[in-house]
Order: sequence, then structure tokens, then C-alpha cells
Amino acid sequence: MGKHSASSSGGGLGGAPWSPRRARRARVEPVRPSPEPIDERPLPRSRRVGLGEALPKPTGFLRERRGQILKQLFLGVLAAAMVLAAAGAAYAFFFVRGVEREMTREVREIDPKITEVLTKPKEPEEPFTILLLGVDKRFGETVARTDTIILARVDTTQKRIWLVSIPRDTRAEIPGKGVDKINVAAYGGYPAVIETVERLMDVEINHFMAVNFRGFQGVVDALGGIWIDVDTEIDDWKAASHSPGHRAKHIEPGYQKLDGEYALTFVRSRDFPDADFARMRHQQAFFKALVKQSARLGNVPKLPGMVKQFSKNVSTDMTFSQILSVASSLFGMPDGNMQTATLSGEWRSPYVYPDEEKLAALSKAINEGGDIEEKPVAPKDIEPAEVTVIIRNGSGYAGVAADAGGRLESLGYKVGDVGNAGQFVYDSTMVIYKTHEGAARAVAADLGVSKVVESRGMYDFGSDVLVVVGRDWQRQAVMNRLTVPED
Repeated sequence: MGKHSASSSGGGLGGAPWSPRRARRARVEPVRPSPEPIDERPLPRSRRVGLGEALPKPTGFLRERRGQILKQLFLGVLAAAMVLAAAGAAYAFFFVRGVEREMTREVREIDPKITEVLTKPKEPEEPFTILLLGVDKRFGETVARTDTIILARVDTTQKRIWLVSIPRDTRAEIPGKGVDKINVAAYGGYPAVIETVERLMDVEINHFMAVNFRGFQGVVDALGGIWIDVDTEIDDWKAASHSPGHRAKHIEPGYQKLDGEYALTFVRSRDFPDADFARMRHQQAFFKALVKQSARLGNVPKLPGMVKQFSKNVSTDMTFSQILSVASSLFGMPDGNMQTATLSGEWRSPYVYPDEEKLAALSKAINEGGDIEEKPVAPKDIEPAEVTVIIRNGSGYAGVAADAGGRLESLGYKVGDVGNAGQFVYDSTMVIYKTHEGAARAVAADLGVSKVVESRGMYDFGSDVLVVVGRDWQRQAVMNRLTVPED
């Protein structure tokens, strides 16, 4: 018989004969709610030595043995911590040294004259100036095009930053060359750019930093993108020359996250009615967003990758420890403590002639500190009958210029020529002025639009105010009709 036979005397685990039984369906009692709240019921007590019961006192041998184990454990943890700390310190040392050598290589090896033209700050804690350059240097080129010029004042004690954008077509005196566009100074190297900006702004420059646009794109991607409010539609294939197939040439308006590819298009595009001035506004807005979002605690783990990308595409005289010191001092800077302004002027081909009054005010602010934000000018009492207006259709939608002109005429303005703009590329309605800013703001208020722009020689019109009607007029006109006074 087999050993699993039913007649085996082994029976089962208990030795008794085994007899088959039919399985019975188990009954499951319903779970009823406890009459006591869970948090108030007493915890179950363990049947083993543990919860709710005192441990037996260790004998002398046990105490000694436990002490040896704790010592060994402590020494092991300490040794592991020392190894990790040493490895981390070594990694940090070589990482920082590599980053610093990469960033300062231009100053040390290629153009050491940079340090000769810079003025060292008198005290480490005093406010300093730094020239920020955005350059477009491509593979194989020895000279970089300077597309962005920003002069900054940094006060780490007060946690304040001032940023002044200088149009690249600004007429300036370039040492050793004479009068030309300010970005032409780049052909003389960074020292020539530094000296040119110092002469123009009447400011001593303490530090400089040049960022290749490739580095900008990498920094944004290392942070996972930047949230920004895009104020107008962008469709500019030239600004997207870095993008394969120009795929990043189009950006819709609105609040959105831009990756490095699209962010670079955003800060490079100058295909606007006011060209470089619009681009500088976008650069200032993006720089503010970048500083604010990179300082968030959630982005701290991303900083090494950001620094690595940054160092590969940056040239500066500042050491990495100096940059870290400034960054830590500015951490927690209130939003209103970063001010931006643009050195405005009048376009008279081929230059932008700086507004001398504005130039003096910005120079004073950079040297001494003070407000530089361009505050809106409130319109004074304006008599519509004394304001002449020309209307242009910049949207391509039929009848919108006549619609806007009719509204202004009904309010008493002297409306002259009504016709089409040279291009139908305007998303937003604009009110443009040469010298009559108050009149322009009054017209804008009566039309219910907010975009008031100084001409700066970029628009040719013979009236006090030029209105270019954009694609937003269709929805704006509906609201306007609700408030047009009856005859």
C-alpha cells in the first residue's frame, strides 16, 4: 500500500484515522460599527513582552554586551558618515573648481585685459555694478554678437537689484573707433564693451558676465521650464533660428510654461512694432520670473544641473564663491525689490539717440540707488476737440478702423485720415504718441484700451495721436457700443 493509503495507521498529523468530509460554506459575520470612536478605544495589549508591559532588567552580561553592540553600531555609522562626508566634500570641491575654471577661462586665458578695465568694489558688502551681456556665439566663431546689454546695480544688504536695458542700436562713443551702434563695441572684445557702457552711462563697472544664448536655453530646461505671461502672439522664424525646423517660432499669448527652446524665442524676438524695446520688456519680465522661480525650495535639487549648464556658456570675472555669496544674500528678496527700466530714445536711422534726461536719471539711480521703474503718467484734463487723431487698421478685419474713428468722433475728437496699416500683424490695439502723452492716454481711456506707446521715431504720422486697431477690437467694440453716448 502506498504511504498515503486511507488504511494507513499513521492517520494524520495526530495519528487518528482520516476520513474525508465535505467542505462547509463558511459564515462571515457582518462587521458592525464600534460604539466607541477609534481614537478613544484602548490599544490592544501584546501577549508578549512589549506593549504595556515592563521589560525584564538586563543582567550585567547583557548590559555589557548591549553596550558593545551600541558602540560598534555608533562607530560604524560614524565611519560611514565620514566616508560620505569626505566623498561629498571631494565631489563638491572638484565640482566647484571645475565650474569656476570654466566660467573664468575667458578672463584668465583669452582676454585678461577684462580685469584691468573693471573697477574693484571698495568694500565687499557695498553695492556693486555688473554688466550683463547676452551674446549669440555660434560654433567656430571667434567674435560674438552682443544682442542684449543690461547694466545692473546689486545691493545685497538691502536685497535690491536695478536693471537698465540698453538698446543695441544706441548711438555711443566707442573707444578707439568713434561713434557707432553700441553693440559694434563687441568687435573690440569685452573690454571695449565695458569701457563703452561706462562712458555712456557715466558709471564705474565692477563685474561683468556674458551669457551665450545656448546656456540660457540649458538653464531653463534644467529648471523644468519657466512660467511667464506672454503679452502678445509671437510668430518669428528668425528668433527661432536655434530651433530645428523653426518649430519654436510661434508662441500663443497667455500665462504658460516655456521650455528652453520656446523661452529663447521669447527673449530673442524683435518682430514687433517697437522692435528692440518690446524685446527688452520681454527680457526683463523673463529675468524676473527666472530669478523668482529658481529661488523656490522645490527647485533646489535642480540647481547642480542648472549650474553645470550655466558654467558651460558663461564668461565672468566673478568666482563661484562670490556668485554663491551674492545669491544667498539675495535669497528671499521681495518681489518689488527688483526694478527694471530701459534707456529710451528716438530712432533716427541708423541709431537710437538716447533721451538725455532719461540717461541722466538712470545714471544717477545706478550710482546712488533710487527708483527707476517707469510709472504711468496720469492723463491731465484733455479737451477732445483739441486732439487730432489718425486711425489705421492693423488687424485686417473690415470696418474696425471706421468703428474706432466713429467712437472718437462721437466723443468730440478731431479724427483725420482713416485707413489701413502697412501690415495686418497687430494683435492688440495701440495708441501711439510723439510728444502728447496726456492726449494719448485720454484717447486710450475713451477707447477702453491699455497699450500706450511712445513713437520714438518708428511711426510716421502728422497728428497728435495715432491709433492702430488690432485684432482685439472686435470684442472691445461690443463693450464700447454699450457706453457710446446718445446724440
